[in-house]
Amino acid sequence: MITGTILNLTSQQLWEGDWAKGLAGGYGTGQTDWGFGNNDLFDTKMGYLIENWKWSTDTAKNEGTIIYQVRRGVHWSLNPSNEASRLVNGREMTTDDVVFSMKRSISGSYLDGYIYRTNIELRTSNVTKTGPWEITVKVPLAALVTAISRFGDSLFIVPQEVVAKYGDMNTWQRIVGTGPFMLIEYVPGSTATMLRNNNYWMKNPVGPGKGDQFPYLDGIRIPIIPDASTRQAALRTGKVDILTNLTREDSDNIKKTATKLTEKFGTSFQGRGTPAFMRIDKPPFSDIRVRKAMLMSTDFQSLLKDYRGGQGQIITFPFSKVKEYEELYVGLGDSDFPEAAKELYVYNPDKAKQLLKEAGYPNGFKTSIILSSAATTAIDYYSIVKSMWAKVGVDLALDLKDATVVTNIQRDRNHEGLITNTTGPVAIFYVGNPIQGTAQYNLSMIDDPVINAAMVKVRLAAITDMHESMKIFREEIFKYTLPQAYVVPDVIGTYHNLWWPWLKNYSGEITIGYDNPTWPAFIWYDQALKKSMGH
Repeated sequence: MITGTILNLTSQQLWEGDWAKGLAGGYGTGQTDWGFGNNDLFDTKMGYLIENWKWSTDTAKNEGTIIYQVRRGVHWSLNPSNEASRLVNGREMTTDDVVFSMKRSISGSYLDGYIYRTNIELRTSNVTKTGPWEITVKVPLAALVTAISRFGDSLFIVPQEVVAKYGDMNTWQRIVGTGPFMLIEYVPGSTATMLRNNNYWMKNPVGPGKGDQFPYLDGIRIPIIPDASTRQAALRTGKVDILTNLTREDSDNIKKTATKLTEKFGTSFQGRGTPAFMRIDKPPFSDIRVRKAMLMSTDFQSLLKDYRGGQGQIITFPFSKVKEYEELYVGLGDSDFPEAAKELYVYNPDKAKQLLKEAGYPNGFKTSIILSSAATTAIDYYSIVKSMWAKVGVDLALDLKDATVVTNIQRDRNHEGLITNTTGPVAIFYVGNPIQGTAQYNLSMIDDPVINAAMVKVRLAAITDMHESMKIFREEIFKYTLPQAYVVPDVIGTYHNLWWPWLKNYSGEITIGYDNPTWPAFIWYDQALKKSMGH
């Protein structure tokens, strides 16, 4: 399977994050640090395969319009050793390529059909070439902000002739893109090897290297190392340059012997929690008293102190706190945290038992939670939670299943009792995935008229002012949702990124935009420093 990490380095999207608005080796504006995983704030983006864009609304027609001006002078990579690449022959990317790719994405035939599958509202989008270098997209007004995001930063543009000849681009030999690197070899379960794309269009926007042609690196090798201990050993010995999303414990252990590593850490990766979703459309969780009892019988403070070592975050659903999106967040320490929700986060098994009795469960009940058998951390975590809930009579069974089976259950939402999944990234809060709709993140089956009405306001506000949209989300959705106890939130630990100092112009970036791990395009490698450090 070709991962997003590889595709983001070989292929490109209409817009992505603006490197210069991050840290950029100390020369950026610092509007973001591109460090928490995903950032979909429109004012931190720049055009990649488009030079500029604008959108407008027509309330009379209930319609939104986006107009893109396609960037000229962008060429497809040319690898003479690759048949698909020779077919395209390094030609200039055209407006027709972009229109083809956009239409393909909403027909369900684009790679894994991501947009088609997750954004049903975009299937009726009208995508039209309205000039030699212009594209016009018309969508229902309620879908406009989603269209801006998804068409802009969730769609790889592909050359038409490769799809016409091969039918798809699902094998590595067929990947031809406009990105900074070319994939020249992919060995499943072993390595992915990429070389510099000499046809690449982008130049360094800031710092001493301003105006330099990107990328600086001649190539990249990504070793695929499933075993965690082997990955960590490779970092310690300098065989790999960087490891991301490590636990606190793993990071501390690595640094004991590799003391010169640089570290950056945070308390939330992508603003996601991984709560226990309760099916509120079926007993016993259709009763709010039962749901409240589930939270009250969870000792969140103990999980933070003892299990997470005092470093982490008690999630307040639907999202965790990250810097770029803190305007929408309501945390336990906030002065305006809803009074009706405060008691839910205080461990009170006696009150939980009373609520269960009032709901008709004086002796508790049996239930189960579906977990991936490979998710050892989650199994450990819910083993502790199981013992907490047992004290109020809730007999929790850990239903361990193969990861693929769990994914299918999440997608089809055909679970009973409880199941875990992420809430989806906070970057697309305006989609409302964990709190409404039929997407795989709404596993509590929430269909709340208050939330639904407020989400319409959130989406409309996001069209013109993302920050105003976040404020509406905070006041009308976050505060309202907390007392409803739709999920049992989890307590997350810190994530840690470690890298060697011979990666230059790098400051801990994860994705430059929304799920765009393209930072290797912006850095260079100090071979002399690496040698002097004994590697």
